[in-house]
Amino acid sequence: MRVTLSNNGAFALTDEEGNMTGKYHGFYYLDTRFVRRAILRVKPEPEFIGASSTFREGVSYFSIGDEGILVRRRTLDGSYSEELSIYNASGEPLSVEVLYTYEAVIEDIFQVRGFMGLREGIALRGEGFYSRGSEREERTLRVESNFTREGENLRAGIEIPPGGKGELFIRFVPGISGKASEIVSEEQITLENTVFTGSTALNGVFERALENLRALTLSTVYGPVPLAGIPYFACPFGRDAIVTSLFLLPHYPDYARGTLRLFASIQGEKYDPKSEEEPGKIPHEFRLGELAQSGKVPFGPYYGTVDATPLYVALAGEYLRWSGDEKLIDELRPNVTRAVEWILRNLEDGYITYVPGILGNKGWKDSRDAIVDESGKPAKPPIALVEVQGYAYWALKLAGELGLTNLDSKTLLGEAEKLRKRFNRDFWVDGYYALALDGDGKALRVVSSNMGHLLLTGIAEHGEEIAERLFKPDMLSRHGIRTLSSKEKAYNPFSYHRGSVWPHDNALIALGLARIGRTDLAKELAERIFETAKLMPEKELPELYGGLDELVPVPRANSPQAWSAASVFAFVTASLGMEAGEQLTVQPAEGVNFLVRVTFRGRGYMIRANGGIEVGLL
Repeated sequence: MRVTLSNNGAFALTDEEGNMTGKYHGFYYLDTRFVRRAILRVKPEPEFIGASSTFREGVSYFSIGDEGILVRRRTLDGSYSEELSIYNASGEPLSVEVLYTYEAVIEDIFQVRGFMGLREGIALRGEGFYSRGSEREERTLRVESNFTREGENLRAGIEIPPGGKGELFIRFVPGISGKASEIVSEEQITLENTVFTGSTALNGVFERALENLRALTLSTVYGPVPLAGIPYFACPFGRDAIVTSLFLLPHYPDYARGTLRLFASIQGEKYDPKSEEEPGKIPHEFRLGELAQSGKVPFGPYYGTVDATPLYVALAGEYLRWSGDEKLIDELRPNVTRAVEWILRNLEDGYITYVPGILGNKGWKDSRDAIVDESGKPAKPPIALVEVQGYAYWALKLAGELGLTNLDSKTLLGEAEKLRKRFNRDFWVDGYYALALDGDGKALRVVSSNMGHLLLTGIAEHGEEIAERLFKPDMLSRHGIRTLSSKEKAYNPFSYHRGSVWPHDNALIALGLARIGRTDLAKELAERIFETAKLMPEKELPELYGGLDELVPVPRANSPQAWSAASVFAFVTASLGMEAGEQLTVQPAEGVNFLVRVTFRGRGYMIRANGGIEVGLL
């Protein structure tokens, strides 16, 4: 079993005993693996008893025959530390020899992943201090210990008197210069639970979700920003951070502030085919490792997505509705204006489209085999995804109605209406919305979860029909709505995007169902996901799981994953029918039982739903 520690951009992966033996095991900080293959050996050889862990601390317990007890404690707080406590439980002196080996590697996350043929880094040699990279993008590692050093080996021999205790420690302290050091802050957000239910098990789901969010929060000079997931995606992703912040808006609005400001600082300014940067475009991925920041790989940042930009505008609008924070919107007005200009440019030919690049597909389903036609074959580019057009409409509508930009509001609303009319003409087929239009303008008659996102955006003229179609057995499993109908030729319940279930996908659909007045269906969807979460290890929702009626994990799924954790709060918002306008409105589904604290226009409210509804100021 893998043990994960995570805090403010750093994480460590070990086995239960605390050793780093797996391919991805190690101590990482801001897209750099500093330490790998850290292994503890003790004589007399101890027997593993068990372990416990939180995201800040992992503890492994061992017995040394009948004479001693070894406690191996790992903590993560700016540095990665190990503390060894050896207790003599006998009436005789206890002699123990300890050997701790490790590799100081300072290798980029893309080397760890083998991206584009990159090889793992070579272990460095030093006397407790190691460095790699240029002066501008230098990474260093300092090792502190009370062991005796023998090259990269740390040794200690201790004799513990009867009833006594011996203590050893190792501390790995990373250092980073360059862009990463300029944006990271030590001031961390405090998260207190805002949702209480009548179920101890369900309360545990929300507590675990908060633990995940704490573990995946990067404190920046712009405010807190959610990272995507561990181990592959522990960096800011535009789409993921925006959706996570949207889910948390009524509960933890600081995430939206931090996300909006961080991505404004790296918004596209020029045309660059390598990184796919364009003026006004919001990045897909912002890696802080040396390879990305030195330009050796195009991820510092990488702009290869078509949905982050309209979603950015939508988050700005929804944030304003919930917070009333005109000051932040004034600060971001130039950025939102440029983002809307990007949307308008890309709608000039009718729809926002893309062609494959580093990523085969450039919506949220970005795996190379995700977007297919009726025969199961990859769609012909350029591709116009169904949900992306909805996001564009949502963005234009909010920008026009709320005056988010320096552009003429009537013009924006007019463009939104034109988009709505042609969209419903071109995408509506056979009682559902097509997955996409291909390069020939042909609708891909594939039933998918993507159309469910339209409910939140307001673009769909056939909202009830979407809801009905998504709740048919080929789409709705016991554990949530599948990404693809089980009747489609490309269906695979264990694939990344062609039949699995994603909690965040279901949460976006639930918010949309509530927006069209179907809080009953939003509640049903929430209950399915909540029941699934209760069955998961640690009550933790992973990135995805199998699309069957029995719960089956998908091995490559990231866990923890920020938008999966945040989705449980979105399900509460949807089940309560909460909306932010001139006033806070709450229209819960029948049978909802929640006690919730939310923030609206800078003031705290307590909402109690249990056979009735009470809303009061805190």
